[in-house]
Amino acid sequence: MIIRLDKKLKYEDVYANGQELAGIMGKDRVNGERVWTFPDTEEQFVYRFKNPVLLTNNYEIGKLPPTMRETLHALFGSRPRIIEYDGVSTIWDSRHVGVWCPSIDTILFAKALNQIAQKENNFKRAIEIGCGSGFLSKYALKKFPKLDHILVNDINPAAIRSAQDNINDPRAGYYLGNGIDKLKDGKYDLVVANPPYVPRPGSIEDNPYEGVELLKYMVHNAKDFLTDNGILVTNISSLSWDFVFPTSTPPNVEIMDRLEVPLKVNNILNNEKWVDYLMGSAKLKKQMKRGYEYWQEIIILKVSK
Repeated sequence: MIIRLDKKLKYEDVYANGQELAGIMGKDRVNGERVWTFPDTEEQFVYRFKNPVLLTNNYEIGKLPPTMRETLHALFGSRPRIIEYDGVSTIWDSRHVGVWCPSIDTILFAKALNQIAQKENNFKRAIEIGCGSGFLSKYALKKFPKLDHILVNDINPAAIRSAQDNINDPRAGYYLGNGIDKLKDGKYDLVVANPPYVPRPGSIEDNPYEGVELLKYMVHNAKDFLTDNGILVTNISSLSWDFVFPTSTPPNVEIMDRLEVPLKVNNILNNEKWVDYLMGSAKLKKQMKRGYEYWQEIIILKVSK
C-alpha cells in the first residue's frame, strides 16, 4: 500500500500496489491467465481522505460503504506500507518490527522543514535524534542539499536498520545509542528531533510514546549544541507544553505549525492511571468529535541559539 499526502496536508491518497492488486483489488486474471502478483511499481488509486488528522483513521474508514471499508481495512493491514510526502518516501515492512511507521506528526514536521528550507538553506552539519523510520533524515537530505553530513541516531537497533534501508545517500552516517552523547560532542547547524511528547509520571525514557525529558533537555540547552546560526526543529504536544515551558515561552522558540489530532495510542488509552494523570496534570479533556474521545495539539517548534 502507498499513502501519498499533498504538500499542504489537505488530503491523503491511498493506493494499492504490487501483490495487493491481485490479492485485494481483483486483478488476478490477465488475458485469461492467473496472476499472483504485480511489480511494486504498478499501482491503483483507491481512496482520498480530506483534511487528515491520522494516517490510519479507523473511524472514517468504518463510515464508508462496505466494499470500500473492507478494501481499506485489508490494505491498511498489509505490508509493505509506503509513506510518501513531497517526493520523499519510506518503506515500512516486516523488517521494521518495533519501529513506528511515519505518522501524521511526521508529515506535519516535514511540512515545517520545507518552510524552513525556503529561507535557510546553508546548513552543513546535521543530526536527527530518534530517527524512527528514517523519514525525516531522508527528507532533510533532500530539502537541504548543501548538507555535508547528517548523523542519524536512535537507541533502537530496528530504527537504525529502518533508516539504513530507506536512505541511500553517502552523506548519512548512523549512530546507535544515546543521542545526547553526540550533542555534547560538537556543534550542529541543524538538529531534527521528533521525540516522545506524552508526559507520564515515572516514565521510561527509552519508551517511544512517553516522557518529555529528552524534549525538555533539547529545548532548554539548544545553545550548547547549535552553531551560531543553527536551529533545532522539534515537536511538542499541548499535553506537555506546561511541563516543558512551566513559566513562559523563551524568545528563541518559534511555532512553525500546529495540528489538532486524536490521542490514539492504545497503550495510553488502555491504562486508566495514565489517562487519569493526563486529565489532571496535563489538562487532557474528554471531548468526542470525529469519532475520537481524546485530542491533543501537535506543535512544531523552531529553536534558535
